[in-house]
Parts: sequence; structure tokens; C-alpha cells
Amino acid sequence: MGDIIYVDSPSIKRKDLEYVLDCLVNDKIDYGDFAKNFEKKLKERISCFDVVSLNSFYNVINITLLSLSLNSDDEILIPSFSPQIYLNVITACGFKAVLFDLEKDKFKPSIESIRSKMTNKTKVLILPYYFGYIYDSQEFSSLVEYTIMDISSIIGYKGETNIGSNANFLIADFSSKNIITTGGGGAIFCKDKKSYQKVASLIENEYSIENYYPKYDCLISNLNASMGVAQNETLNHRLKLRNDIGKIYEEALSKSPNKIIRCEDGERVYSSFPIIIKNSLKDAINYLKKDGIEAKRPYHYPLHHYLKLKKDDFENTENFYLKTLLVPINSNFSKKEVHKIAKAISTLI
Repeated sequence: MGDIIYVDSPSIKRKDLEYVLDCLVNDKIDYGDFAKNFEKKLKERISCFDVVSLNSFYNVINITLLSLSLNSDDEILIPSFSPQIYLNVITACGFKAVLFDLEKDKFKPSIESIRSKMTNKTKVLILPYYFGYIYDSQEFSSLVEYTIMDISSIIGYKGETNIGSNANFLIADFSSKNIITTGGGGAIFCKDKKSYQKVASLIENEYSIENYYPKYDCLISNLNASMGVAQNETLNHRLKLRNDIGKIYEEALSKSPNKIIRCEDGERVYSSFPIIIKNSLKDAINYLKKDGIEAKRPYHYPLHHYLKLKKDDFENTENFYLKTLLVPINSNFSKKEVHKIAKAISTLI
């Protein structure tokens, strides 16, 4: 793993590359059987109508929004504590992004903040699950016409809490920072046949000279999907290992001045490990760096910084931005690496 233990090191083993080799020797690396098999496995895992796997998370968000046939003045609600890519796609599509806050001391969207930002032009609500923390999505489903839930961090979750059965779409990012990685790409999980047909109609796949309109060349390649198939096969085992590591980290922090956010019902997926730092984030990053451990903010900036909005309107987001630090957690870590990180975070002041 080199001299530094990185936050976003993907959990890929040599065995995972067997499917990639099979793909290469079969002389078809664009969309084909591996990609279709990957979609089938994802559909079985999530239990939705159908899945479309694409070559980037940008295209996942873009195609999902375009399938809703929105008007240019329609508003899309997103939390300010979000990856910049949400804002990038919404702005590029010509829609208006409206930001809301999180709940205090919870990695969960604030329903009160959402309601306060809604207008008669509000059409879409995008809700991420943060760092594997689980919350019930039912209370959000009736707020707007369309709900899209980002399940990138909880895609292996198998618990009792409702995680999106009432959403119009689920989406997932398969970049290197997530628990399924394809080396680039993502997926749209369609709730029903109508939603799937609309999404499929926007993608360049089958060709016809009748009723021409522009389509997007964005399906995932066999090469990337072959990695996804391997990652899906080992996902349950890898999540179990991450859970074990997470418990070790939590024990290490039990007597620390720093803290973790506790789950409402104890359910979570240890896709990431955020720590709430009591003192200086910069000092904590430098302290861990001396031990060869990378630590970083979840996002470079909250979205309200980009839009030059008042920080006071996003009090909880601002607090998380100033105090949240991600440390490495990975199913490929050796016991030595796990205990090295646990010791370092236990002595972090």
C-alpha cells in the first residue's frame, strides 16, 4: 500500500482482475455481456425494476434528471453538504439548485430545512446517504414530485430500515472512493417500467431513423463492468470486514476528546469513517500525516460556499465542514495497518 495509508484506496484484490482478463481476451471491451450481467446482479441486490449502468456518475445524474422532462426554471433541492458534482450537473442542465441544511449532530437531511426552501417551482429532491449512515427515507417521499436517492455509500445494506422504496430513482457512484468500484462509472436504479423506458430512451444503444432525437453515448464498458461484477461478488464479505474495523476504531475513540456520530437505531454500513474533531482540523490532518495516515475533509467545500450564500443559513452543514475528518477504512487493510490507525486516532487531540 506504499508509505501512506490513503482514505480512498479501493478494495481491489488480484482475484477481482480475473474478470477483467476474461473481458480483454474476449475482444469486446465496450458495452456487452459483462455489463448486462453487472446490471442483473445489481438489480437482484437492490430489488428494483431494472438497472442502467453508465460510464460516469456525472452521466448517471444527468440522464436521471433529463428523464424527468423538467423545465428550465424548475428547482432541484440538494443538501449543501454534498459532492460538487450534484451542483455541476444541475447547473450544466440549466436547472436551479436550491440548497438545504442537515439536522444538528446527524448525518441526515433536515426535513425542516427542506420544507423551508420549497416553492411552487420545486420539482426534485436529491438525498444522499452519508458515509454509510442509515435513515428512513419515507418521511421525505411525499415532499416533492420526484425523489432521487444516492445509495453509493450503503449499496450493500441489508437491514430493516426503509432506504428508498418510495424514491423515483436510486443512483450510485462506482468511483474509487466507494464500496463498489469499477474504475469509473455508476448506475441508475429504476423504480418502474415507465421510468426505465424513459432513461433507456435517452441512451445511444439501439439505432433507428424514425423519430430521431439526440441521445447520449454513455453506457458502461465491459472492461469497467467486469470489475463491478467481481466487486459485487465479494461485497458482503468486504462489508463484514469493514464493520469489524469500524468497531475497533470506535473503541479507540471511546476515551478520545474527538467523537463519532452515533446512529439513531445502530444501523450503518462502514463505507467511510468520519470523526468529529474537537480542535483544529488542520492540526489533526498533520498529526496523522506524520504517522503515514491520510485524513481529509469529506468535501473540499460545502455547496453554499460556491454559491456565496450566507453561512448562517447552513449552520449544521458549516459545523460539519469545519469539524469532520475522514480516516482510512478498507477491507484490504492488514491487522497491523488497522491497529496503527486505531492507535493514531486514539491519541489524536
